[in-house]
Amino acid sequence: MSEKKFRKFGMRDNLAYAAGDFGCNMSFALKGTMAIFWTQFMGMDLWYSLLLVIVQVWDAINDPLIGSMIDADKHQYKRNKFLQYIWAGSIGLIVGGACCFLPFPNAPVWAKFILFIAGYVIWDAFYTVANVPYGSLLGLISDNPGDRASLSAWRSVGSLVGNMAPMVILPMIIYDAENNLIGERVFIAALLMGFLGFLCFQFMIKNTEIRVESDVTLNEEAPKFNVVEAMGNFLKNRPAVGATLAAMGMFLG
Repeated sequence: MSEKKFRKFGMRDNLAYAAGDFGCNMSFALKGTMAIFWTQFMGMDLWYSLLLVIVQVWDAINDPLIGSMIDADKHQYKRNKFLQYIWAGSIGLIVGGACCFLPFPNAPVWAKFILFIAGYVIWDAFYTVANVPYGSLLGLISDNPGDRASLSAWRSVGSLVGNMAPMVILPMIIYDAENNLIGERVFIAALLMGFLGFLCFQFMIKNTEIRVESDVTLNEEAPKFNVVEAMGNFLKNRPAVGATLAAMGMFLG
């Protein structure tokens, strides 16, 4: 224990933080299955492309909207605010993930529109509720640059394993012996993946030690945020641009 009565930073913190990204990816990996489910099983070909564009517009609005709501929340929770939101988001992801794969292939087209958009919006909202605070925790677990670098490295490990696990689990559940998609099983798989993610989040919450004060006092005299200047600074940041282009390439692919 340190002089502030906090547990000394160690492997327990790394494993807990890695489990958080593993839990996020248990749900996020399902996004790659949506195209197969909604085109092959639900019978939406061209319409799916249109709906996908619509929900991606919501995706762009959703992150800053929910992020600002979490940031503005000044309520004093029994546990850390970010951990409280992660706990709520982990439960919501079980429901939200399953809502994206409700198996009603014979429903009218308009009903499928509603099912797809509503399911995606619910899932995306809960994913943001869990994922945004999770990223913010990095600066609260330790103020030591070496510790934070270690957490970032282990987060990558959690992300890697979290991306690989669904590649092994999903095909065994949602395909038959002839590699035909069994749509009804995708719903069950989504519930299973959501529950596994929930367990990982609970492990992370239980083993996360908050060592840095999280309250932020705003300076009323500080200069206002300049979007143009911020974008210019971003474009000059080669590592940030490289990481962004890599992510964009992955999604476009």
